[in-house]
Amino acid sequence: MNSSEILIESECDPNFDPLFENLIYLVTAAYLSIGLFLHCSILKTILITDRSFFKDNSFFMLFAMDSLAMFFQSTFLIINDLFFGRVFMYIPQLCPIISPFFWTPSIFLKLSYVLNNHARFAKSVAQIFMVLNRMSCVMIPATYNTIWSKITPIACSLVFILPFTGLWNIIISRVFILSVRGGFGVSYIKAVPWASLSKFQSIFILTALLFTVICTTVTLYKLISLPGRIKSVEKSLCITSLSISSTFLLVAITQLLFAFCGGCQSDALYILQFLAFDTFTVGSAVIMMLTNKQLRSSLLSLTRTRGKVQNTITVTAMPSGRFST
Repeated sequence: MNSSEILIESECDPNFDPLFENLIYLVTAAYLSIGLFLHCSILKTILITDRSFFKDNSFFMLFAMDSLAMFFQSTFLIINDLFFGRVFMYIPQLCPIISPFFWTPSIFLKLSYVLNNHARFAKSVAQIFMVLNRMSCVMIPATYNTIWSKITPIACSLVFILPFTGLWNIIISRVFILSVRGGFGVSYIKAVPWASLSKFQSIFILTALLFTVICTTVTLYKLISLPGRIKSVEKSLCITSLSISSTFLLVAITQLLFAFCGGCQSDALYILQFLAFDTFTVGSAVIMMLTNKQLRSSLLSLTRTRGKVQNTITVTAMPSGRFST
């Protein structure tokens, strides 16, 4: 019988305290909501509010692409976890009600799983281009802008296209739910046995990790040895890239454990991998805000503008020559 025709039931595990699991969700939802707000604010600033300033900086455009690719990539990851993935994992009360809807093949479940993993693959591709961007900034500052004005559109296209080289087996496979803690998560039955998702993710992440280590080393060396040749704004972006790269290391470590340590695989590692991606996804927006003065000023300018509008005094000339406020 074809796997797409099989009814796959998932039993809800009653051995977890529902209230404690709900507390975990509330904490998770709190920091994911902050990340969602920051990503949306940064996207609005880079692409709409202050586009005239940021459009010529390839690093900001790559970061924007990292959030935009495939339904707002980072933003989609957060929204999917907030309203689907973590809800049904950490709110066990919903498990017996909702899980039967996914015992049979579900287009919604497959679409959510494919888009979620596309966003994860795409973040690895975007990471490669962002560390290359920063390295080239300190290596060839004179021609850096000219080169990246041509590379950026290609890079943005590859961020969208390349993830499908690791997703094709999911697209043709049966996606189903499985018990995780008191709720459920999502997995799949491989249509092509050798083409596992973890293997492709490991290839992408290890490649990105290799680029990250090499480019970060070169960038650090140049920042230390040639501090006077690099503008302060570019130096700030280099620090931003280095900080984001450190969060990517957490993703790489958990992925390697998941792919190559058979005895390590458990609910704990499953959740730890989620937390690593949370740090990478939410952390990138937080780091951008904390380390870049121009972006921070742009995001805060709307509040200042509103304050000025509220404090404006209207002055009108009276017929007598006096003024009224």
